[in-house]
Amino acid sequence: MMPRQVDHAALMEFVQKRRKGTGGYGATPRLPATIEDTFQALAITLVLGEESPAPRSDPALAGYLTRRLAAPWLGIGTTFRLLITCRICGLAVDVERVRSHLAACLAWDASLAADYYVGRIAREILGADPAALGFARPVALPARCAVEDAARYLAVKAEAGQRIEEAEELRGWLQRSQNGDGGFGFFPGTTSFIENCHAALAALSLLGARPLAPANAWAFIVSCQTGGGGFGRSPSAAPFLDASWYGVASLRLLEEMERQPTGVLPETSNRQSRLIFSV
Repeated sequence: MMPRQVDHAALMEFVQKRRKGTGGYGATPRLPATIEDTFQALAITLVLGEESPAPRSDPALAGYLTRRLAAPWLGIGTTFRLLITCRICGLAVDVERVRSHLAACLAWDASLAADYYVGRIAREILGADPAALGFARPVALPARCAVEDAARYLAVKAEAGQRIEEAEELRGWLQRSQNGDGGFGFFPGTTSFIENCHAALAALSLLGARPLAPANAWAFIVSCQTGGGGFGRSPSAAPFLDASWYGVASLRLLEEMERQPTGVLPETSNRQSRLIFSV
C-alpha cells in the first residue's frame, strides 16, 4: 500500500495524460511514445495495484508493442524494457530472435549493464539460467562505481548464487551515499537524485541492509512529487515518467525493508518484486 503522503490519484492522472493515440506513452503530453516511457508507465500502474492490460482489452497498446517488436531492436537496456513490457501485457515474443540478440550484444558489449540486462532477459523472457544458455561471464564493479553499478553487480551475483566478497564494504559505501536531505547521490558526497535513491535502495535490499536514515529517505522521495502528480528527479525538478517510476519503486522498496528483518535477503521471484528491482 502506498504511503498516505503520496497522491495516488494525481499520479495515475499524470501517467494517463502521457498516453498516446498510438498506444504507447511519452515523456510529456506533447512528445511521442517511447519504449522506456511505456515501460515506466505500465510499471507504475502495476506496482500501484492496477490490472495489467491484456491485448484484447487494450488493442492500441498491443499494436504499439507489436510494431516495436517487429522493428530493429536497439540497445540492450531498451530491449529489456520492451520485452518485459510485452511480458506484462501477455504478448508473445520470438524466442530465437531474443537468443540471437543476446548473443550479439555480449559479443560487442563488455559492460556490467549488458551482463545485467542479458541475465534478466534470459531468466524472465527465456525462462532459463544465463549460464545454461552460454550467456554468463565473470562480472566486476567498474573502477568508477556509482550506486546504479552496485545494484546491477549485486543483482547479477545474487541471481547466480555467488558469494559477494565486498558485501560489508559495499553496504557501508551505499549507506554513506545518503545525504543530509535524505536522498542518495551517485556515490558519497554527490547530489541527491531520485534515480540514485532507487538504485541505492535496491542495492541495500539485495545486501539485506537498510539506509542509515530510512525516514529521511522516505521524506526526500515523497517531496519529489509535484502538484501535477508526477515525480521530479529532485524536489525542485520538473516531473517525468522515469522519475515517477523511480519514486514509486523506491517507496515500495522502503516498505519491503520495513517488513523484512535486517540481514534477510528479499524475495524477488514474483512479478512486482522483480519490477521494483529494475535498474
